[in-house]
Amino acid sequence: SLQIGVGELRCVIGPNGAGKTTLMDVITGKTRPDAGRVIYDQDSDLTRLSPVEIARAGIGRKFQKPTVFEALTVFENLEIALKADKSVWASLCARLSGEQRDRIDEVLKLLRLGGERQRRAGLLSHGQKQFL
Repeated sequence: SLQIGVGELRCVIGPNGAGKTTLMDVITGKTRPDAGRVIYDQDSDLTRLSPVEIARAGIGRKFQKPTVFEALTVFENLEIALKADKSVWASLCARLSGEQRDRIDEVLKLLRLGGERQRRAGLLSHGQKQFL
């Protein structure tokens, strides 16, 4: 059993093959356990939720190596990340709406990357790439 209280920070340390990644996969819904539960916020069993529902509950993970489209700008990276129809035809004909541009601007401000919007993502610092 592992319990983490509100505001607590815990580190999971162990040798290769100890189950650290599997633990995170179970918590985020990528892997379903054969038995047991993952209780979040005292009453929500994460094993009954989809990965999307888990993410919407505020649970996510950050990998050591950030993954961004380095040749694209910061703005273009966020444009790709927008919730939108990703079919081939929709992508070829896509034009951002004013609402979508506003949303990207909100995210840029939140991430403190507003001044970097036209900068190639590959030129960002490691920390900035993680935020992006």
